[in-house]
Amino acid sequence: MIVEERCGEFVNVYVDGFVFTADTGKRVWGFGDGDDSDERREREAAARGMTKDAFVAAYTGICNAATGWDDPRWTYRYHIAAMNSQGTLMQEEIMDRVEQAIERNKVWQDRDQCREMLKRYASMGMIRQFGLCIMKYISDREDGKRSRIVYLMADLSPSELSALVPEKVLGSAIHRSGTA
Repeated sequence: MIVEERCGEFVNVYVDGFVFTADTGKRVWGFGDGDDSDERREREAAARGMTKDAFVAAYTGICNAATGWDDPRWTYRYHIAAMNSQGTLMQEEIMDRVEQAIERNKVWQDRDQCREMLKRYASMGMIRQFGLCIMKYISDREDGKRSRIVYLMADLSPSELSALVPEKVLGSAIHRSGTA
């Protein structure tokens, strides 16, 4: 799971026990805890059995997709998700209708349009009852089965955030929105 945080002209991506940050204008990713060096990239890559270049490429791609920026290997799209996963037939039918509307209208990369599809095809009562929401997923273009969910920091409660991002990592981020 990945958490995306917008902080003015910076964006943070919390993934795999790291925080990466980029200026939204330059779009160059680095460690977001103030310790961004070639030595650290070498060390972290070696700990994962990767070369430094492979490590940088892997996490740059993940961060680009999580943020909604173009990447040659990773892509993103929005899907409907059910936070109260009861798995009833009605819930499945609603989710299928919304997914079909997203596909039909080709809005899978526009969160606001996906939310409109959800509101159009499900009543507010159903949305609340089933915990329906629109979530961003990133997927590896080479391995279409591999996908990861991206949470927006602004949408998370403090308890959800603490379950997704270790306090040490969260506290080390040099760019923070201060909303969490």
